[in-house]
Amino acid sequence: MPLKLRRIFFALRHLGDEYQSEREVAGENFPFLNLSLTISKGIGTMDAVLKLLKKVGPGAIVASATIGAGETVLAVRVGAWGGYELLWLVLLAALTKSFLTLYLLGRYAAVSGEPVANRLVELPGPRGWFLWLVLLLEGMVAPFVFVVIAVPCGQLVSNILAAVGWEVSYKWLAMLLAAAAIIVGVMQSFNALEKSQMAVCLILIFGTVGATLLVRPDLWAILRGLFQVGYFPDYPAWAPAEIKSRNQLLEMASVFGYCGSIPMNYIVYSNWVLMKGWISRGTSRKRDALHADLQPLRWDVGFNAISVFVVTASFMVAGAAILKPLHRIPDGYDLLTEQALIFGRISSWMVPLYFITILAALWGTMNTLPDIYSRGAHSFLTQVAPRFKSVSYQSVARIFGVVMLPLTAIFIWTETTPIVMIDLVALFSTNIGVGLTCVAALWLDRQLAPEKRVSRWLYWPAVAAAVVINVMSLISAGAVIEKYLY
Repeated sequence: MPLKLRRIFFALRHLGDEYQSEREVAGENFPFLNLSLTISKGIGTMDAVLKLLKKVGPGAIVASATIGAGETVLAVRVGAWGGYELLWLVLLAALTKSFLTLYLLGRYAAVSGEPVANRLVELPGPRGWFLWLVLLLEGMVAPFVFVVIAVPCGQLVSNILAAVGWEVSYKWLAMLLAAAAIIVGVMQSFNALEKSQMAVCLILIFGTVGATLLVRPDLWAILRGLFQVGYFPDYPAWAPAEIKSRNQLLEMASVFGYCGSIPMNYIVYSNWVLMKGWISRGTSRKRDALHADLQPLRWDVGFNAISVFVVTASFMVAGAAILKPLHRIPDGYDLLTEQALIFGRISSWMVPLYFITILAALWGTMNTLPDIYSRGAHSFLTQVAPRFKSVSYQSVARIFGVVMLPLTAIFIWTETTPIVMIDLVALFSTNIGVGLTCVAALWLDRQLAPEKRVSRWLYWPAVAAAVVINVMSLISAGAVIEKYLY
């Protein structure tokens, strides 16, 4: 806030305080002074909020990368047929992945002062097997991750242009947006990425939460759905045959998988923690000193987990409040157009605002992926293949862009079925990959000195989280095999 403006409001506040007692005695009313007091206090509150947001670091990048296809595709779809009953699944995913798994990985980097890949190469078994496996899993689905985000972006822009009389194929627009996101992502600095994704996060949080509150959802049903752990509703009688034929366990595992991010995102977070300088420098054996050193990390991971949960839950609630009563279930990539009904029910002018908000959010997701994949690949390869130590991160990023651009274009142009891509990404990356990453995070914590490990109050919930994620992986694998191989 500019210094002169701040002085003006402080002067108004002082003036208001000075006349407050006189107003009470004389019974007079000073609306101007009351307004100045209200504004100055509001500015003070805003300053406090901005100070808190400035403490958020790479957690905003993780959240922005997480809030993408799954949150805008599956969450609304599930809310449209299942109502509020699966909100517990969103909460469980946020706790196990966006909080516990991410915190253990970031904490290891902050306490040890080294990226987690440097130690994961020593995971029991053949040297580097875990890093090679993550590279393989991520490489198999990376083009699909871009496609399931780029195509909805292309359709949104195509709809906006059509409204003003310009007919442009969504395929060309999707390829253009994907190319722009990859090129910008490869070229931009970490600081620019961090700031831009913080802005994207805030836009999405306020947009989705505000819209959801305006549609007046059933608050009691929301509360009940958050704690019905293990309950999975049947498909409604009015659901299309395409929905009813889909294995419910596969749907559940896919939703759980997408309520989180890819393993590379979680692992690269440790690199970002070190780049921020969030390293515990104390040599004290007391946990209190370590606890204080890790405060920025806890706030950052907490912001990430809360953001992912709130936005995903808001999308699911919106589907339950608007689409389910209308018996409308989004099909393929049309779900974003269906979601416009949420805003259309409030006011017609909010529909284009919705398109712009979602477009900004999905762009943010695509924009983070080049740094995540490139930085992760560079960090992994320098550990498993010593000759790569002479290769710079920038070189790896450029290679990634050159390879990913044509692959993404091919899948966009051939119109690969979106739900197939979603199932494959959920199986190989967000379920199997993240499940193994959570187990690796537990192993990393045991490599620290006893006094620097997490307390048992955090360790055992993390063990439970690893069990939950890997059980979901088995469910996803079994359902995918049954659906596509039999």
